[in-house]
Amino acid sequence: MTGVAIAMTVIAVIALASWTSDAPQGDRVVGLGSAAPWGSAGPSTPTALAAPRPPVQGQAGPVVGGLSATSVGVLVVDGGRHQCSAAVVASRSRRLLATAAHCVWLDGGWRVDGAFFIPGYAAGEEPYGRWAVDTAYVPPAWQQANSPIDDVAAPTDFAFVTLLPRDGVLPEQVLGAQGIRFTAPDRQIPVAALGYPATGIYDGQSLRGCDGDAAVQPFDRPDRPSGQVLALTCDMTEGASGGPWLAGPDAARGRGQVVGVVSGGDDTTLVSPRFDDTARAVYEAADSAALLPKPAPAPAPSPSTPDPAIAQTAPRAGNS
Repeated sequence: MTGVAIAMTVIAVIALASWTSDAPQGDRVVGLGSAAPWGSAGPSTPTALAAPRPPVQGQAGPVVGGLSATSVGVLVVDGGRHQCSAAVVASRSRRLLATAAHCVWLDGGWRVDGAFFIPGYAAGEEPYGRWAVDTAYVPPAWQQANSPIDDVAAPTDFAFVTLLPRDGVLPEQVLGAQGIRFTAPDRQIPVAALGYPATGIYDGQSLRGCDGDAAVQPFDRPDRPSGQVLALTCDMTEGASGGPWLAGPDAARGRGQVVGVVSGGDDTTLVSPRFDDTARAVYEAADSAALLPKPAPAPAPSPSTPDPAIAQTAPRAGNS
């Protein structure tokens, strides 16, 4: 499929299924897009995990176990009405998700009020609970394009979302994190694309994945920012939006570095933005803003004087 064909056939993949939510409301979001670059990060695992089943080529097979079982999950947005996918990515703040921009900003408005993340979601089970969304960050070019659901501006269709800690514990401490990378080969990239497809033959109840070589393609339209996208043969459907595209030697086993996220596609092809310096800048802006201040040290306790019946105390600092 040529770059032009991809550009003309891209459709958004956000599930339209209902989702009931009692999650707390998220804070008002802001969009930032410039900051000093920070390097790539490797994946981290919180605990020993079950052996994963690798994804398959072309058809989205089930992915069970491994780091993906804790770090990838369902992102419920739009007041609990819509479902996307997302992944925890390594960061200094330890509370960052990567997802698609159209999951959090669409048709001129934010969709994160009451949003929450369910890592490891499977058939109604929520083994790691729900993590409330704090805020979200998208590229300014995504907002300026104001892309509707059927016209995704793929090169800028990515977002970074911050989660609120739970009982003082940061998400990455419990869930681990996929790595992240902002450079990739110019031709083909071996990847595993993961997500929760929820329409067609899929029901959104399990993590699915496709494994194969993603082709780097130009995205060139006169009314949209130019850029590059990744294209992969895969039949995942609505609901997979925002799911991670993993590169690296362990990607097929659900552990790697995120180089893009599910943006759109058709019946046979998925499309992802190709992470680059723009993605790095948004990531760094989100991560820097998400760093929690270190608590101030507690004041030193005033010296106390023991009960004279127990011990006699000499004068302090040699004072008589």
